[in-house]
Amino acid sequence: MAEVEVIDSAELAKRLNVPETWVRSRSNPKRTNDPIPHLRLGRYVRFPGGSELLEWLNRQLVSTGRAWSKRPI
Repeated sequence: MAEVEVIDSAELAKRLNVPETWVRSRSNPKRTNDPIPHLRLGRYVRFPGGSELLEWLNRQLVSTGRAWSKRPI
């Protein structure tokens, strides 16, 4: 049987360098059209750490069509 990596919202937030609340809101289908892939194990929500998550991240990449600026926003 293949081993699958499953992580919690705190670990995913750490890996993406975003707040844990951001991860939770982006996994809620009522808040976004393309939620983060997740598994619901009873009251626990876990995230696959493999290719499914990478595919979701690639869909989230946005190109502005202009060069990056070092000017603070």
